[in-house]
Amino acid sequence: MTGLFTMRKHDEGAGVVRILVGGEVDSDASAALGLFIANATEQHGVRALIVDLERVPLLTAAGIRSLLTGHEAAARVGCSYQLVNIREGVMDVLQAAGVEGLLLAGRDASVPR
Repeated sequence: MTGLFTMRKHDEGAGVVRILVGGEVDSDASAALGLFIANATEQHGVRALIVDLERVPLLTAAGIRSLLTGHEAAARVGCSYQLVNIREGVMDVLQAAGVEGLLLAGRDASVPR
């Protein structure tokens, strides 16, 4: 990892939790992100989880794995899961890996972006 990696959780009310991710999501950061997302799905009353990638300039295969881990954790508890504010380069990586359909399928216009 060459830069600072950050994660913050924000309760938006009505069962919606937004996770703000910043920095490179690579092998150094991926395990922590996967656990952070999974932990958020286990909070009482969470019905929607939004992972905001606006400040993520780089996503590696390990980062994709952490997003898939979060998706699986959300599915286990019946929580919707959305990736938002995805930069072009990160979207290119998701598309190249063939996971954009799975990870972007949960988008819901009623949940604030």
